[in-house]
Amino acid sequence: MKILVGYDGSNEAKDALKLAQKRAKKVDAKIVIVKSVTRHHPLDHEVIQAAEKKLEDEIRNQFNGDNTRYETRLLVSSRSSGENLVWFSELGKIDEIIMGVRKRSKVNKLLMGSTAQHVILNAPCPVVTIK
Repeated sequence: MKILVGYDGSNEAKDALKLAQKRAKKVDAKIVIVKSVTRHHPLDHEVIQAAEKKLEDEIRNQFNGDNTRYETRLLVSSRSSGENLVWFSELGKIDEIIMGVRKRSKVNKLLMGSTAQHVILNAPCPVVTIK
């Protein structure tokens, strides 16, 4: 079984990762931690490497000796974060997605979109949200 966690470094994402760790232990699953970055300009290899290292370091600190199987992925594309997470879940044959959600105003959702809403409506597998 594979559990995808949408990770952006927020407290909600950290809570989602903790929940994924608990679930992974119960069902012997692998956690795939995915951070999505929307690309608006030409790629800078050094910036990408620094972002990957920061993600790996944050996750290593969060797991802090926990032997749960996991891997980290940094997705960089012109798609939105929600589109990236759905695309990756299809490609990676993900069995479940866990993501943190935060309350946003209706205007903010209208202008910025909602990653969680897109994932919930379009994911090919069950989605668990935590706030």
